[in-house]
Amino acid sequence: MKGSIYLIALGSIIVLLGVVMYSTEIVGAKGMILIGFLTELIGVYYYWRNKKKN
Repeated sequence: MKGSIYLIALGSIIVLLGVVMYSTEIVGAKGMILIGFLTELIGVYYYWRNKKKN
């Protein structure tokens, strides 16, 4: 179970780095703020989902 969480986190980090690099060219700081907020929401979702299973 922890392995799947690590893989999800790693994949998310890689994707988000690419999105950040792309979005900073287009929208600048507003895009980084929005991406950071969405990343936190995704992390909270996975945390609650795994907490309910245990």
